[in-house]
Amino acid sequence: MTWVSQYLNRFVKEEDGVTIVEMVIIVAVVLILLIPTLQGLAGTEQDRLEELENMITK
Repeated sequence: MTWVSQYLNRFVKEEDGVTIVEMVIIVAVVLILLIPTLQGLAGTEQDRLEELENMITK
């Protein structure tokens, strides 16, 4: 377990660790915003396809 604590201490002290944490937070925020948007677009796309299908079959 000593090497784990040494690694964690070095990770916290070095700027690389901070940069990694910042990037993870940025990716998480982007995904939190992007996933519902894509789901909404998928629903809209499905509605549009159904509308086109109904227009074609009439």
